[in-house]
Amino acid sequence: MPNACGRGTLLAALALLLLAALAPSFARAAEPTWLVGTSTGAGAARAVAGERIAPGIRVVRGGTSAARRLRRLPGVRFVEPNRRFRASSLAAPSDPLFGRQWALRATRVRAAWPATLGEGVPVAVLDSGVDLSNLDLAANVWTNPGEVPGNAVDDDRNGFIDDVHGADTVGWDGDPSDGLGHGTAVASVIAARGDNGFGLSGMAWDARVMPVKVLHDDGWGTTATMIAGLDYALGEGARIVNMSLNGPARSQALDEAIRQAEARGVLVVTSAGNDGRNRDRVPSYPASERSPSVITVASADRAGALAPGSAFGRSSVDIAAPGDQILTSDLGGRFTRRSGTSFAAAYVTGAAALLAAAHPDASATTLRAALIASSRRGGRVDARVAGGELDAAAALRRLGRLRPR
Repeated sequence: MPNACGRGTLLAALALLLLAALAPSFARAAEPTWLVGTSTGAGAARAVAGERIAPGIRVVRGGTSAARRLRRLPGVRFVEPNRRFRASSLAAPSDPLFGRQWALRATRVRAAWPATLGEGVPVAVLDSGVDLSNLDLAANVWTNPGEVPGNAVDDDRNGFIDDVHGADTVGWDGDPSDGLGHGTAVASVIAARGDNGFGLSGMAWDARVMPVKVLHDDGWGTTATMIAGLDYALGEGARIVNMSLNGPARSQALDEAIRQAEARGVLVVTSAGNDGRNRDRVPSYPASERSPSVITVASADRAGALAPGSAFGRSSVDIAAPGDQILTSDLGGRFTRRSGTSFAAAYVTGAAALLAAAHPDASATTLRAALIASSRRGGRVDARVAGGELDAAAALRRLGRLRPR
């Protein structure tokens, strides 16, 4: 027979489960939610599915594509993110490794977090895949709303069976698991879950990572896997695409794929490369793609100088961001310091997600221009790139928003 303490624990657990079941779904769901203002007519309210929380205001779940559809409905007055509020006394995230992440201080992202955490923005990571069981990433991994898990059917008819959490264009299946660790590390810089009492903090705590495996487990891929991965990301509604990879030759097929991203208003963030070359003279792709939707990133060290091995270019590389000795999540629950423009690009990707969440209607060119124009000048990278060093708070201020959500 259980003792009194055991019975009390059991009753407390049952009470918590009951409270969770009775809580409104918008209060407990991890999926992005939107506040929808409707006109006073009954027809307008019926046209908007969701939970009524006040007269003329409902909460609706769904991604950014759902928000766009809602804005087109008759009788809808406004659609805005259901943003998260925090206690005013919150000084820093509870993640135990936060204090060791020098790059977060360098990017001034902490000043941006009260205004935006990247709420629900789908960010495709075209890389070696992502460790879906990673404790710092699992809560922020994107879920395909059109796919039924485990039924061995391509429910949404996109060419991939059971692509519940992304796709693999190398093996052409729905399992984007990471066998290399590079993609997981990049994803953790972008969107490791912050303030969860574990591990480290990503730039955009509440963004959704869409894993697209375009590299084999030994680190190489092809133009075809990359283009297929980009096509998948665009088809599934990615708002921002991270491509922390490089190849030596221009491809007309890749040019056309990038133009598709441009046409859909998707920002593509690329790494400048780690060969130490001047990209004005020695191009690399996709870093050297000429598109208003592509932003190319060099790597800076703690002193604000160009990091060892980073490519550069006064006209071909747009901005610099931290990329030297970056603390990242690794396979097997480990944490590893890594260096390279891959991680610099990841910081810019995270900053772009913050901007996109705060300004859902901003175009890719607007996001790109804000990131470059707000970058800090007067430092040691100025002579090596077109802009300066990434400043997330200044980028938000440039778009007119740096205030509590």
